Amino acid sequence: MSTLQLLEDLYARKVTFSDSELLRYREFAEQVVLTLLQEVQKQRRDGDPVIESKPIGTGSAFEGVKVKPELEFDFMVPIQTNVQQIVFCDTDPHVPSRFGIVKTQQKSQLQSKSTWKKDEDFETKFCTDARGYGFLLSADKIRKWFQSLSDRTLSALEKHFPGSTFRFQQHDPARNLLVIKDGKELNIDIVPAIAYENAFLVAKQCSSQINLPNEVTWRLSLSTSERDFFEKMKRVLPCNSCHLKCLQILKYLRENDDQLRPSSHFTHGLRSYYLKTALFHLVMESSPQAWAAGCLEQRLREMIKYLIDRLGEGNIPHIFLGNERHLAITQWRLGVPVKFFRHTKANLLKGVKPDTMKQARLRLIEIRDNLEEILRQHLK
Repeated sequence: MSTLQLLEDLYARKVTFSDSELLRYREFAEQVVLTLLQEVQKQRRDGDPVIESKPIGTGSAFEGVKVKPELEFDFMVPIQTNVQQIVFCDTDPHVPSRFGIVKTQQKSQLQSKSTWKKDEDFETKFCTDARGYGFLLSADKIRKWFQSLSDRTLSALEKHFPGSTFRFQQHDPARNLLVIKDGKELNIDIVPAIAYENAFLVAKQCSSQINLPNEVTWRLSLSTSERDFFEKMKRVLPCNSCHLKCLQILKYLRENDDQLRPSSHFTHGLRSYYLKTALFHLVMESSPQAWAAGCLEQRLREMIKYLIDRLGEGNIPHIFLGNERHLAITQWRLGVPVKFFRHTKANLLKGVKPDTMKQARLRLIEIRDNLEEILRQHLK
């Protein structure tokens, strides 16, 4: 078999779900989250943030690039509260790149304060007093509040979905809902989020050492624009183009490389998000015809080369944040606020240990040089 035939065989046998199977479980996950949010509304108290009833699906299950075998589904749940201002690194250097802080209105500005119960004081329950900033909305407190409401929905979920079982597990910084349906395990990640123009701030805080309390930082998410990027590629690239296969196969190789190399830094040191970012950069920089169906091997090798080169430099640029070069390619802006392209340049590898990058790079070189043999090992 040629390398291209091995790639096609691996894709069909090991990598991709059938459309009907993934759709069935995705729709079930959506119904579970909708039901959970209906039940959460019953637990919410006056003065708490308003929880919207319609979740937003994000990530690979909604982008068409899910890889077997895990059934994982990510959802943002927008909340509304008394936001006065959202601040990013473009106006405050103390705010870390890819995060924001949320300033809340002061008590004297709130018209409805007199209707709140004393033990539900908003600032105490949901905010942190950051010196020089006043009260900032705490991602940690919001996340824990939402989790406490969700915990009370389990019996209602089991009643609503007979035959399925539900339990929560802590998976910092998220809290995942594990569902067993028809003998299969679904992992559902539900995170509160605050809308900001065509983006969101999700309740996942910065873990690095910074000059602000970590709990007041909210991770900036452009996941809806990333989902739109995949939709745009469908329209721009040739029919039956290889871009989705290319990303899915590389994701499969990353997720399963520890079966061939138990200590693989490719598996354990690099996030799947880096691979998606590599695809985005390469699609923007190449002609649509470069992604024709017969170009799968060339494009896969090009993605591997991109990662090798970037790991050598210690820098994978974010596709949007701080990427002013992207502004010149108008068809790929996808409604992302222009200010984000002018942010401090965001390096996805910031915080990754140099030895991790070195070892992951060496493993990718090995995969590049022995691709056919590695594919055969995965097909055994």
